[in-house]
Amino acid sequence: MDNTDISILSKGKTSASTNDVKAYNKKTLGDKICKLTTTNVQLMINKIKTEKVKVNLETDKIQLLDKKNFLIIKKEKLQIEITVLNVVELSNVLIHRY
Repeated sequence: MDNTDISILSKGKTSASTNDVKAYNKKTLGDKICKLTTTNVQLMINKIKTEKVKVNLETDKIQLLDKKNFLIIKKEKLQIEITVLNVVELSNVLIHRY
């Protein structure tokens, strides 16, 4: 048999080959379509879940940046307060020495 002939493998086998092109019977083709559809649906579900996780991560990132900025401002205010207290304490020490 050459490459252009159709070879049937055995009874019960559903595919035949001609130049590396497979032919399927209706049931086998339906089964393959069903499997591919199921796989496609699962991929779409996974994509939706991934997008949801990305949105949640972005929301978390924004909240963390807001908290970071709040803490930076609080730190700066506390540093100013400490500096003021140190200056006042130094002034009191100088006044009591006289």
